[in-house]
Amino acid sequence: MLVASTDPAASLGDAFATRLAASPRRITLKKGRLWAVEINATVSLQRWLDERRALLEKIAVEGTWLDQDDVTKLLRLSLPGIDELAALLEIRRLAGLGRYDLIVVDTAPTGHTLRMLSMPRTLGGLADVFEAMRQKQRVMQEALRGGWHPSAEDGLIDDLAATAEDLSALLRNPARTRLSWVTLGEPMAIEETIDAIQALRESGIAVQSVIANRLTPPLSEPCRHCAARRTLEHKALRGLPPVDELVGVTARVTEPTGVPALTGLGAELRQGSLRLDRAPRTRGWAASLNGARCAPADLIPESARLVLLGGKGGVGKTTCAAALAISAADRWKQRRVLLMSADPAHSLADALASAVSDTPSTVAAGPSNLAAREMDAGRILAGFQVRYIETIDRMFDRLAGDGSFDVAHDRSVMRGLIELAPPGLDELTAVLEITDAMSGDAPQWDLVVMDTAPTGHALRLLEMPSLIQAWVRALMAILLKYQAVARVGAFAEILLKLSRGIGRLRDLLARPEETIFIAVTRAAALPRLETVRLVRRLAQLQIHVPAIVINAVGHGDCRRCARIGAGERREIAAISKALAAEGRRMVVTGAQLPPPSGSTSLKRWGKDAWRAAPGYHRIP
Repeated sequence: MLVASTDPAASLGDAFATRLAASPRRITLKKGRLWAVEINATVSLQRWLDERRALLEKIAVEGTWLDQDDVTKLLRLSLPGIDELAALLEIRRLAGLGRYDLIVVDTAPTGHTLRMLSMPRTLGGLADVFEAMRQKQRVMQEALRGGWHPSAEDGLIDDLAATAEDLSALLRNPARTRLSWVTLGEPMAIEETIDAIQALRESGIAVQSVIANRLTPPLSEPCRHCAARRTLEHKALRGLPPVDELVGVTARVTEPTGVPALTGLGAELRQGSLRLDRAPRTRGWAASLNGARCAPADLIPESARLVLLGGKGGVGKTTCAAALAISAADRWKQRRVLLMSADPAHSLADALASAVSDTPSTVAAGPSNLAAREMDAGRILAGFQVRYIETIDRMFDRLAGDGSFDVAHDRSVMRGLIELAPPGLDELTAVLEITDAMSGDAPQWDLVVMDTAPTGHALRLLEMPSLIQAWVRALMAILLKYQAVARVGAFAEILLKLSRGIGRLRDLLARPEETIFIAVTRAAALPRLETVRLVRRLAQLQIHVPAIVINAVGHGDCRRCARIGAGERREIAAISKALAAEGRRMVVTGAQLPPPSGSTSLKRWGKDAWRAAPGYHRIP
């Protein structure tokens, strides 16, 4: 058996308490044979390209007006946002080796898992573009030689198309693929799960089981926290749509890591479906924390213009982002504040208990200078694609009658290329739209608080500007080379506008007085380890991280809660030891049941439940 992680911010090695790599490694078990791998998208794609590079270059040279030098340069550039496609291709490669009877895939969080499962369509689109390129060569061969014979290039295109069809069929075949959706017994997590199951059903992919993780066990002694938690979980889980199986996993006192702990978890997974007995009605519960009060807005310097919140999936980034934006808008009433979500799996409306769309709108019961927006990145990218296609059409209309081009063929190829926009480019174009709204003499927003996607894809978004800039420069050089023949001025204008927008974003990200990243985590081992890696990578990207928020701390007074609380204190100390030495503010937020939702509740939570981490804080 092989277990593989496709998450760019993989935690699989943390779970096994062993170092993993981009190639499978044996996990020592008393019984059975198990290997584990953390798929590296860059390495996987490079392997895939290297095996096909010569054929891909030949197809592009013979099927477009680019020369060998142009094509070679483009294929050697880093490809942005290819995590999902590369991961799916690598899983297929590993399955094709015949070494494993079963492959278990630990995917990225919701939005990007949905994107990965749609990648067969993207791969099919790639085959279609290469087919269009190849068609020109076939026509020429038939005209000059009186016939056409399939070549290795045609075999590659057929293989791409067949791979796309095989993957699509595999994902939709319940006899070969089982999809289990892991969630938490919390309202926002359940809403996200409902949306994901619906989206998958619409694409023809069935979710056979839902695994509810970290459930509170039955009470062995009176405890207001545990009782409130069980009531919350049962109420939330009852909102799930029907699935073949609902499985529950009990929350451990300490996060299960290593083979023995994971073996116990596996045994619980095999116990069968979860019965949702009616939970007793209980009052809400809120943790009481020590330490100096710390308003969310205290974490933001007055000079800040862009505040990014990120961290591992499920740690409460969206709730913290909403509380911080409300606090900032209350503090600086003269500033126009935008709270926006850049996560494809939006939860902002759930956190605010208010309708939120792609159009900025005021928040119910919120400050008048605060607006919220859930970016429809697909719509923004579609607008960019329309402008691209219109420009391409105008360019080829002018070229009609010029013998240098096969207008119909070259137009088809150039139109097809924009359909292959790399995953993540939609999020980047959406962020660029916000950057534009923050620029100029009369900016629309004075402060933007951005709820990012979970760790791996937040980092991808922050890394993408430099990668896209390299592509823009390469394409501009090619356009200048062919300017006299193709008259591509309008197309160059699109690239120039994109380049300027990326330049503004990179400048903004590089100013620590204007852009900050606040890492949100939990007082548990896996979130802690991922947060440390996140902060170190942000330092390499030269993005300022002035604060760490350790979210939802605190438990009740039963013996089980006391043990959990002791573990939390150890984790807070470990997080502080790893990250506070660089002068960062360490903040804890108190757990609340049910979690804060709506402007009034979030404002009260930010006022009462945010505290400087005991013993590890500094007061400005």
